[in-house]
Amino acid sequence: MPINDGIQNRTFEELFKSPVNYEIPFFQRAYSWERQQWKQLFEDLDGVIGDIIDKIKAEGEDTVTPDLLEKHLLEHEHYFGAVVVLEKMNSEPGLKCFSVIDGQQRITTVYLFLALISQILKSKTDLSPNAKKYVGELEGIIKNKIDTKGDDYKRLKVYSNKGDRLPTYLKIFEVNPESRTLSIDLQLYIPGQNQIEEFWKYAYKRFKGEAVVTLYAFSQAVLKGLKIVWIPLDEKKDNPQAIFEGLNDKGMPLSAIELLCSFLFKPLINEVTKHHEQIHNEKWLKSIRAVGGEDNFEFYLRSLFSIDKPKMIGKGKLLYSHFKNTHKVLTEQSAFNQLTAISDHVSIFNNIHKPQEPQYGHANAEIGSYLIKIKQTGMDSSIPFTLSLLTELRAGKINDKDSVILLKSLLVLLVRRKVCELKTTKYDVFFPCLLSKIINEPDKAKAFQNQVISEQLFVSDQEFEEAFINKQLYRFKELEFTRLILQEIDRKMQAFNQLPDYSSINTVEHILPQELNQDWKDYLGAQSRDNTLETYKHTLGNLCLISRPANSHAGRDPFETKKEGYTEVSALTRDIKKRDGKWDITAIKQRSKDLAKQGLEVWKWS
Repeated sequence: MPINDGIQNRTFEELFKSPVNYEIPFFQRAYSWERQQWKQLFEDLDGVIGDIIDKIKAEGEDTVTPDLLEKHLLEHEHYFGAVVVLEKMNSEPGLKCFSVIDGQQRITTVYLFLALISQILKSKTDLSPNAKKYVGELEGIIKNKIDTKGDDYKRLKVYSNKGDRLPTYLKIFEVNPESRTLSIDLQLYIPGQNQIEEFWKYAYKRFKGEAVVTLYAFSQAVLKGLKIVWIPLDEKKDNPQAIFEGLNDKGMPLSAIELLCSFLFKPLINEVTKHHEQIHNEKWLKSIRAVGGEDNFEFYLRSLFSIDKPKMIGKGKLLYSHFKNTHKVLTEQSAFNQLTAISDHVSIFNNIHKPQEPQYGHANAEIGSYLIKIKQTGMDSSIPFTLSLLTELRAGKINDKDSVILLKSLLVLLVRRKVCELKTTKYDVFFPCLLSKIINEPDKAKAFQNQVISEQLFVSDQEFEEAFINKQLYRFKELEFTRLILQEIDRKMQAFNQLPDYSSINTVEHILPQELNQDWKDYLGAQSRDNTLETYKHTLGNLCLISRPANSHAGRDPFETKKEGYTEVSALTRDIKKRDGKWDITAIKQRSKDLAKQGLEVWKWS
């Protein structure tokens, strides 16, 4: 990257001593250092201070004074990485303004640390005559004493636009700023839920008990002892965002979401109106929060962008690369349209991803019921299909009846293949473009099934029945799916549709216990040593649904005792109570076969 000849080593004292603004540009992430990085910084500082104190004592000095500290700090250097900056045009005389292209986390942490030390020293002015003087020195370092002309944020020497600006100002000045962007920042600011305040809390706990001279020593160690490589860019030659992404590729990783945000907002940034900040808040941050954080948001975007594509878009940088390659030229309008589409589809994604939560349930109860069951299969690779389906439903391009038919067909496919433990590798190429192949067909169920057959994903009744008999249905890491199967079969077996409250009988009971005691081993005889017993314990025939207290009570009781204790609320337990004879592998297989007939009816191809 082309860089001018101004590269040099500098101290943080040199960076902060004059009126200056170090602004973290919009394409950067918010402050994100965590405990691990803070701990390492403080350990490094401890080492600096410890070495200097040892040197002072070695020279025969009995008291560690600020003057002695300063003398030795000038001889002591600790490399703290690079800070890459681009000087900005500025109408304020006497105020230099820089965009921080790299080194954001370092410069922000140091700035906050100095502000914290100043605040702690302020609380100790009655303990030392020097404390007030030290506070005055540090305030000159951390605060710009200028005419802000209605924007108090100019009093800060370091700040970011992405939600960090207000908490930084509050920590240093302890009042809200006067600024036209305050209303935006108040929307973003949730007290106690940002890394600025997390750092403050962590560092305050570490340093609140230190003596005045020690606090001052740490501040001086930061200002004079930490050295950074100052790398200024040339606005005429250098592309800050391109350089930033290049640096990111060389070991300073940002998430795909952060990179995508930078790319999308690049044509929207307007430093005069700051309108991009409102869009960022309303369409980007609200969407991230609505789906439950960055990980869910990345999956949501992968699903959304995969609709009508040959395959599901990959994770991480693959998502960013796909979007960037697909939208090589983003105008202000097209970027805004993309953000609007992302924001508008969040509610549909939550219908699919969080269907059990009342606020996200679908308006059509039957559709909502199928979405819950599909979610219980754990097959999230089908989401591009359901997302496209509900999008077309909202647009009026498909009706409720056909949507129910397709969701039912999807559920049959997912359940049958999962019970049979069949591979899911084809799902990433099957689901993204599925709807476009069948939406215009008059018989939606037949069209869906034809696609399943053509992609060799079909599961016959015979395969499905054999899997119920011979495959493990109980899977500890997939209990939601096990409960789905048992509940749906139980519903089918209930007379007159008199359904129990399944939320109260949601514990999976093994009739033959998972761990056999000696009584059960004696009861089973030679079968207790059968290699297949471990599998049949977890098949459909050995399972039922009971309440958690009943499950704990039943434990490893003998079969006849268990039968007596089971209530008749569940059709599955009523079925057990009717069965006579020995409870062994033969009985389990027979019950699996009987219940499989119910399963074939519940999940039958239309």
